[in-house]
Amino acid sequence: MKVGNVPIEIMIAGAMLIAMFAFSVIFGLPIVYPTGVRAAEVGIHYIFPLLGVGLLGLIIAVAGDRDVAAKFHLATPCYAAVLFAHFNIKLWIPHINSANYDALYWQTDVWAGPLVAGSIAIRESILWLIPFEANFYMISFVALFYCSFLYHAIRTPDHFGTLMVAVLLLQSLGTFAYLIAPAIGPFVYEDGINPMVTAGQHAMLEFHRGSITHGTDWIADNGGAHFTAGLAAMPSLHSAGAFLFFLFAWHHARILVPLYSLFLLFILVTAVASRWHYLIDLPAGIALAWVSFRLANSLTQRKNDSEDDSRTIDGEVALT
Repeated sequence: MKVGNVPIEIMIAGAMLIAMFAFSVIFGLPIVYPTGVRAAEVGIHYIFPLLGVGLLGLIIAVAGDRDVAAKFHLATPCYAAVLFAHFNIKLWIPHINSANYDALYWQTDVWAGPLVAGSIAIRESILWLIPFEANFYMISFVALFYCSFLYHAIRTPDHFGTLMVAVLLLQSLGTFAYLIAPAIGPFVYEDGINPMVTAGQHAMLEFHRGSITHGTDWIADNGGAHFTAGLAAMPSLHSAGAFLFFLFAWHHARILVPLYSLFLLFILVTAVASRWHYLIDLPAGIALAWVSFRLANSLTQRKNDSEDDSRTIDGEVALT
């Protein structure tokens, strides 16, 4: 999909990189590169997502049509650029906007205590099926990601480009949404249900506090090894991503809806039960997903209309 002669995927990635460089210059913040051998904060090795993307690209190249494969191979480096900017900006949040809304969001959890307790009870009730060490919070999200791209690339190729744009928009808009009313997360008030997650949260909190105390030098020296350690509760991008994939399934892949409903419910419940997120973070993430979905569809429709007009004009010229 193009705006003028520039693909929209490149425009989104370029805008994110420009924003990252602008924040870096304006606030004197160091751009860091991932140096760790393991994404400790999310519990997976960096190589697995890379292998997954490579395998996904190979399958799409073989089983999908040429246009879909071209879209995938264009969007993949764009998404990598967006993620690079995303994680840098996420590390910089307390230096860009020093305000903190944890107390306000925590009060909403206190008011809605039964919903928090219900989320914890639901997560506890399925420990026999999905134990803590399964890391299913991340695995289910990654599964939604890969399954959606594979299904829409092969079965609904007309919507594949829209999905790619929607994901890029979601990640980019979510990055800026973090800066509006930032918060760390409810685990600063109470531990979540999963002791493994709690340990990771406290490690991330230690980096966060070190960043505030020691400033940019601390980020430059430690940011690479903790590239994914930035804390941002509002909005929940995992909830947003899960709902975005659910939206595409609802509109274009009804066969996936039952499975995606279960994954979406698990992610929403676990986000609260593990105390990654306040309850209010979830509807904010869902709203962000809806905006990204609608905006991507609008951009796609404009592109299709533009191409149709171009064909009509070319046809009339040929007839004359």
